[in-house]
Amino acid sequence: MGPAPIKNVPCAKGALCYCLDEFSKGNGARLRITKLRDAIAALAPGYAGLTDVFDRYLVSHVISDAEQRQRIAANLNAFWLDAGSRRPFFPAEPMAKILAKGILETLDLSLKGKGRAVPINAWWVLDSAEVRTLNLVDVEGGVVVGGNVTLLIMTSRPKGRGGAAPPILGDVAEAYVTERQGRVVTTRRVREL
Repeated sequence: MGPAPIKNVPCAKGALCYCLDEFSKGNGARLRITKLRDAIAALAPGYAGLTDVFDRYLVSHVISDAEQRQRIAANLNAFWLDAGSRRPFFPAEPMAKILAKGILETLDLSLKGKGRAVPINAWWVLDSAEVRTLNLVDVEGGVVVGGNVTLLIMTSRPKGRGGAAPPILGDVAEAYVTERQGRVVTTRRVREL
């Protein structure tokens, strides 16, 4: 998640989603995921301080630049997690609680891989009727057997023009949208919208 995407972008992989993806891969992933999971769970039931937990246990493992991390934290507070913010995207929603519980489920599923943590694939999906998270995963006998745990953070489209930030961070994630435009059905790459 990040700033509001431009109008025709149906999904995004902002800093939080990108960091979840990256920190859940490679050596030490199980320990990193466990530490983040435990730090989020310790904030229950209100989840105050979630931005600081994300910075310390998640974002800092992926983004080393302190100024960039500070911008990410400010964005998370201003638009997503600070209940006292004057310009939240979803003022009527308990966003910290929804995100914390949804991400906890994602982390728990990731830890159910056989031996290794299962990598996370997180996306912000816009134009949903309500705010919610959705996990998609293959499970066999209580063990996650698929290649990843997918987290969809689903929201309505935030008000405003949309930021100039790219809709998808990182070099490997791709998204395509197939939809009717006038009388034709087209498929477009989200990075090119």
